[in-house]
Amino acid sequence: MTDQDSMVTRQSELLRVLRAIQADLLTPLWVALVDDDGLMVACVPESPAVGSERIAAMTATGVLTAKRVLSEVEGGAMRFITFGGAQSQLLVIAVDQKRFLSIGLNPQVSAQSTFGPLSHWVPELLQIMKKRFSGS
Repeated sequence: MTDQDSMVTRQSELLRVLRAIQADLLTPLWVALVDDDGLMVACVPESPAVGSERIAAMTATGVLTAKRVLSEVEGGAMRFITFGGAQSQLLVIAVDQKRFLSIGLNPQVSAQSTFGPLSHWVPELLQIMKKRFSGS
């Protein structure tokens, strides 16, 4: 194992993948991983203009609302939700039952246009979350 390998942490790997997602998408405002308790796991940029606390809160609230609506209409498990506004939109994608990818998009970007790039990166996020890291 090299010194560089020993410096790799779960957080550094999550940030690497979030940066890659950011690079693959059309100018996202943020790309964040949020857990089901509404806690920010990782985010790029590190200090988004909206604020990481607000992103985490919006994501958690959106997920709770979506789960409630889907249970009422017998829609099955939540896969993704979008909230679109005149100035921006929020896309939330279920990575697993406890973690969600939260992406801020400009209003002219189609949420569906993100699904191709995300289909490559979400499995890698899952692998990172399952992997054991020394010191993490």
